[in-house]
Amino acid sequence: MQERIVAAYSETSKVLDTLYKKKKRTLFLQRVMWGITGMYLIFMLALLGIQYIPMLENTSLAFLDVFKSSHTDPYASLYPIMGLMVLLYPTTIFFTRAFQKFKTTEQKTIAKMVKMLFPQVEFTQGAMAPTNEVVKSKLFPWIKEEAPVYSYGQIRGRTNDTEINITDLGIVENNVANKFLGILMRIPVLNMLGVMYQTVFKNMVTKKLADNTNYSFRGMFCWLRFKKKLNGHTVVLSKNQMTKVDRLASFNFKEEQEIHLEDPRFTSKFMVYGTDQVEARYVLSASIMEKIVALKEEFDRPISLSFQNRQMYMAVKNANGLFSFPSGKLDSMKLVEELANDIETALEISEELKL
Repeated sequence: MQERIVAAYSETSKVLDTLYKKKKRTLFLQRVMWGITGMYLIFMLALLGIQYIPMLENTSLAFLDVFKSSHTDPYASLYPIMGLMVLLYPTTIFFTRAFQKFKTTEQKTIAKMVKMLFPQVEFTQGAMAPTNEVVKSKLFPWIKEEAPVYSYGQIRGRTNDTEINITDLGIVENNVANKFLGILMRIPVLNMLGVMYQTVFKNMVTKKLADNTNYSFRGMFCWLRFKKKLNGHTVVLSKNQMTKVDRLASFNFKEEQEIHLEDPRFTSKFMVYGTDQVEARYVLSASIMEKIVALKEEFDRPISLSFQNRQMYMAVKNANGLFSFPSGKLDSMKLVEELANDIETALEISEELKL
């Protein structure tokens, strides 16, 4: 594998340098575009407000007086809005073009890397998101079949007699945080602050591109068949208080109960829910728990797994996505090693867990 990693990096190093420059330029244009949008919204609020403030003299808002409509200049309030719209139009065009060029180059480079690293797998970037599998996995408490799920590429591979599917997903769930934001959006004035935060501020300060800022989950999602026949389901989630709140608040898994296991190393990192205490202990034997802990350390990111019928599902969070490059310079072989390690670990999970 190391030889393939070196070869893949050598073949793509020049493109990676170009990609870094393209992403840097795209992020700059993104911040400018949303900065102008933010100024536009602030001016709109200010211009609405000054109509109800009779006297602005001797206040810090006195400069806004020039934008008040009057009989001598009835269009004064439109000037800043028109100016910002004139600025916003070309900036949006420049950002869209830069974004499309970056994404096209990134997709081609990722495809080349995956094919060089894993010539035995089938890799598709145009595949539809496996929404049915995501819903059936029971890993995402708020997910519904109509929820927005986006695919950034899918691998289909085989280890011994086991076929495994690996995909890079972006999911937007109507979870507790998004529900709270939705409530704010219904309250006058607060809804404008919500828009400013969600669309303007987040896109200005983030190191992510605009298509990747609002996902409740972004990362690797895998599924495969295994030998054990199960009657219910068992779900293993990385220990996190918000994850627990989302699980309970969704009311989608009323049949579940929390499973308390004896392995302290496992229970310090994971919480388990299932429909059957005995079956959960059958699935999560001492050796399987040990291997799941090792798997989490291997990925070094939050992971979740579920077991039901003859299917196993796994989700691994990755803020940048599996088939997208991270922020920062791309001049290190480490990023190719990380891509290879993530895919190789997922491909070998059936063998690793002895499913």
